[in-house]
Amino acid sequence: MKKEELLMRHRFDGKILLLVFAGLIFTAGWLMGQQSSRNEKTIIHAVAWTAVEGAPQEAMEDFKHSTAGLVDAIPGLRRAWVGKLRRPFAVGDVSHTHGLIFEFDDMQSREAYSQHPSRDPWMQVWGKVRVTRPVVFDVIGE
Repeated sequence: MKKEELLMRHRFDGKILLLVFAGLIFTAGWLMGQQSSRNEKTIIHAVAWTAVEGAPQEAMEDFKHSTAGLVDAIPGLRRAWVGKLRRPFAVGDVSHTHGLIFEFDDMQSREAYSQHPSRDPWMQVWGKVRVTRPVVFDVIGE
């Protein structure tokens, strides 16, 4: 083959390789989009609560650590989040400043959490940093 033919073939092969690579990237992105756009059939247990004014930062860190430990201890508890609310959430005369979210596999796991032996010690740790009267609700994924 002539030098020009080899050069053209090399360019053509490079374009095909680039096209195949772009197709793979597009397909991977499309599959990820399909996966992330599905509605989850999990149970979300949400709590709006008020932190004790002047609670030591160490007590809050203990609570966060204890909450993270529940994910390993309680079957069916997928994830747990603890954090400040973007803005206070007022219910009646109480202004809630923090949120707690648990994601459970199903309602059976959610109900089992209420009776799990790890819950009572965790509630004691939480009690050191919160004011009573939280707002609690569950969201059932459809």
